Amino acid sequence: MKKKSIFRFLIPVLLLCTGTGLYGEDFFKLKKGISDNAWKKIAFFYLTPALTLENLGYISNIYYYQELEEPDWTADIGLDLLVSVILGNRFVLSLKEKPYYSFYAEHVDQRALNNRLKTSMYSYLGRLNLEYSYSNDYIKGRPTAEFGAHIRLRTDEHFLSVDYGSYKNLFLNLFLKQNSIEHYEENYLGNYNLKQFMNRKELHAGIRLNKNIFTRTRLFVGFEYYEYKFAKAPLRDGIGRQVSLGVAFPEIGRIRGSVEFGVKHFQPGSSLYRKYTKPFGSGEVTIRLLRRFKFDFQYLVNNFYSYWSVEQSFDERSAGSRVEYYIAKNIKIGYNYQLGILSYENLHDGKKTRRDNFYTSAVYIGLRVFEKMGIGLEYRMYRADSDMQAFSRSSNFIGGYLIHEF
Repeated sequence: MKKKSIFRFLIPVLLLCTGTGLYGEDFFKLKKGISDNAWKKIAFFYLTPALTLENLGYISNIYYYQELEEPDWTADIGLDLLVSVILGNRFVLSLKEKPYYSFYAEHVDQRALNNRLKTSMYSYLGRLNLEYSYSNDYIKGRPTAEFGAHIRLRTDEHFLSVDYGSYKNLFLNLFLKQNSIEHYEENYLGNYNLKQFMNRKELHAGIRLNKNIFTRTRLFVGFEYYEYKFAKAPLRDGIGRQVSLGVAFPEIGRIRGSVEFGVKHFQPGSSLYRKYTKPFGSGEVTIRLLRRFKFDFQYLVNNFYSYWSVEQSFDERSAGSRVEYYIAKNIKIGYNYQLGILSYENLHDGKKTRRDNFYTSAVYIGLRVFEKMGIGLEYRMYRADSDMQAFSRSSNFIGGYLIHEF
């Protein structure tokens, strides 16, 4: 059986074996959140629509690259729609649809219609539960920190997860994920064929043991196997394995989020490239203090293939923090800072070839208009200095947006 058909075969088998939907998230928390936050209920359907408005303002450089500096007035305008169905105490079905339009006043060629779609199924079945989701994103944006100018990208993902055990004590999670990533640019920055170098399929399969240690804070250890298969760049094919350890905090309480650290090993399919073992990790934690302060911390340690050359990859090491202070119930101010390093290396011999240092700094103010919605004004600055001048990037933005979680 071909690899690409394995996933399609497993889905109906698992559905027949378990006879119902999936867990993945806390089922009852999810169910309560849907009923509490829905704008309107019609029979079994819960509707939660929201108007989205982001990046409404002036940007000094839409392409980010210093050698291509072009200013413009921009706006991302769209609709965020969640439709959910609750069937008794066993099933939750959801559909998330977010169409939005990226507007540029002067650069008509940069205007784009985008869409994010995700369908999910959840269930509660005692000790054995199943989750399945399908997502399809068709957007124009920056998929990694390496990019400056926005690119057209389509991602197609199937995700299947099975949990067994007690969520109050110890449970095991098995998951399977298949991604298809398609780039449309053949002449990015005049030199780089993203369609040839970057289009690929990914397969991820893993197991994770979870243990509640206190107040629904969860300690987990996991193992994952993954495969990359490139459509037109077979030298980049390969398989990998990774192990990780982490902590997940509950979504209720003063501390929320998760942190994870681990080690990954990658074996290229081509004998021309070196295998490697590297650290990886990611996390985001939010802390609320004294009702007025909110602190966020995020970090990422990982490596990616580069569009720069078929034989180039880069390691990203980045971290950021955000602090918000509520001057009053309906007014908050905030500051966000992120910095990181992109370290490039040749896949043949592992030699370092380039280094980019980047940071983002932003200040903003938010005003509550309704119970959970407000408006914000932000000034944001981005800088990236590179060993190669052609890849130096910078941009300044000032403008507004809508806030849906005040």
